[in-house]
Amino acid sequence: MSITSVTERFLTCLDQLVTDGKVRSKRHFALTVGYHAQGISEMLAHRRDAPLELIEKAVLVFRFNPVYLFTGHGNLFSNTAEDDGLRLMNLTVVTDQKGEERIVHVPYPAQAGYGRLLDDPVFLSDLPTYQLPDPQFRSGTYRSFEIAGASMEPVFMQGDIVISAFIEPRYWEQAIKNGQIYIIVTHQEVVIKRINNLIKTQKCIECCSVNTVYEPYTIAAEDIREVWKARVKLTTHIDELTPTFNTHAISEQLQVQQKMLETLHHHLTNSKAS
Repeated sequence: MSITSVTERFLTCLDQLVTDGKVRSKRHFALTVGYHAQGISEMLAHRRDAPLELIEKAVLVFRFNPVYLFTGHGNLFSNTAEDDGLRLMNLTVVTDQKGEERIVHVPYPAQAGYGRLLDDPVFLSDLPTYQLPDPQFRSGTYRSFEIAGASMEPVFMQGDIVISAFIEPRYWEQAIKNGQIYIIVTHQEVVIKRINNLIKTQKCIECCSVNTVYEPYTIAAEDIREVWKARVKLTTHIDELTPTFNTHAISEQLQVQQKMLETLHHHLTNSKAS
């Protein structure tokens, strides 16, 4: 079957979206707007037109220009100001030759400029990347951050690495759970804290350290650039986490306990005899 000119222009916008790096693939686009990838494939094969509900989501989430879609005039994308629901489109990712996303590692020295340069693909491409075999890291976007300082001890030690999952800005109000650990990125800094979510009531979050020497403080929601949920900790502080077993001391304790049992048995025996 032939497709309508609206669908043709819709696919033109979609191609441009991928070219601009706003989505990793057409499948990523489908997942983001909650549409099945097979439907996109059928549109590309000219077997289906773009349904109205899909067009509405593309206009809302990715700023497809409805005037262009329905008339062919104007820009492919609207020029409205970016809002929280659109910030995901600026998330830069790194992929391998197969198009599979890699985990970007942000060592501590790079964190000073990360908040300012996170939209710069050149900056991100200079950071180390890797992949993990666990299936949980095959979907979604992950970054790892090196821990510095003592504010989160003893849960996180200096030099530990935290692998974290990206949270879309549109979900911050609901997805950030009180008391859980997140990496918060602003223009000035990257911090890992336990968070109290006050976005709905006070338009901010409260950042709390595990180490009670450090006082809680707030960050305005409008100052937050990225939020990452801590998922996995990589540490080299194994000896500090593993109980120390002194076999000699344990042997001495057992001998003392044995003597106590023998003494108790002796007293019980004498008590019965008398």
